[in-house]
Amino acid sequence: MPSTNKIRFVILFTSLIISYYITLRVDAPNFDEKYNRHMSIIHNTIEHPYKYRLLNPFITHIYYTVFKIVIPEKSSFLLAYTIQNFLVCLFLFFAAYKYLFTWFDETACIAGLLLFALIIPLTLTGWDTLGDLTTAGLMALGFYFINSGKENLLFPLLIIGAFNELQIILIILFYFFGNKDGFKSKSVWLRVILLTVTFIIVYVFIFILRAGVAGTDINTWSGRQDMIFNIHNPNFILLWAILIIPLAYFAFKDFSSKPKFLKTNILTVIPAFYVIAFFILARVREIDKALTIFLILIPLALFSLFPSRLKTNNSQT
Repeated sequence: MPSTNKIRFVILFTSLIISYYITLRVDAPNFDEKYNRHMSIIHNTIEHPYKYRLLNPFITHIYYTVFKIVIPEKSSFLLAYTIQNFLVCLFLFFAAYKYLFTWFDETACIAGLLLFALIIPLTLTGWDTLGDLTTAGLMALGFYFINSGKENLLFPLLIIGAFNELQIILIILFYFFGNKDGFKSKSVWLRVILLTVTFIIVYVFIFILRAGVAGTDINTWSGRQDMIFNIHNPNFILLWAILIIPLAYFAFKDFSSKPKFLKTNILTVIPAFYVIAFFILARVREIDKALTIFLILIPLALFSLFPSRLKTNNSQT
């Protein structure tokens, strides 16, 4: 089988498996919760932050509206989300492949994709996960743009990502800290400023469109008391240990020889925002919100696991 066909098969097969798992084990058992949240987003009757997470619900609602003409509403709703689950997974694994292919040949890329697919079922600890998978796909695509010299494509990616989750703004920091040109580059600073302004404009537009109320939104968020919840529910520690420690061992092995983008971000953005801020502002057991961690850990580990599978024209600077 030609190598390109192997990659296509792996991306398609993993997308089918993971998306079917989400439909069977996440969506169907939690139909009432998912349906109520979906409709409250569509009708703009839901609280912060869900009222601003529009991308997947509105796309899926198009399928649902068409399907319910000919089949029962529950079946049409689950079918609509089955299709969207598959498309999001397909996008996620394709973007992850493009990103990994920056440094590795197709054999190592396949190994990286399978590692990523293997951990996803354990990370899906809630019943509303599609936005987090979309964020991971957008992050992977953004990382590919950064490492392939296509930084200007971060602008449309930020615009699209703003309609999904606020977390996409972190791609600006990943670019800033991991850029090969360093902090002294005027073009890097200019692009960071323009990206930030772009995101603010788009998010303000969404905020106004959805009639957001800043004080109410902030009170809703702070009222969750996520840090207190995390302190009193430390059962997340074992899950994080199982998922992260084995990869971290190989990620930090021969660390100095690995690409700057990966090294810098694993020491800056990841601990600052996916450990400290995550512990304060989110439920740490919902590790699917932090899938970006594995987009940094897995390629770092692959450098040690498959040293003979680096692309010959690869630059690790």
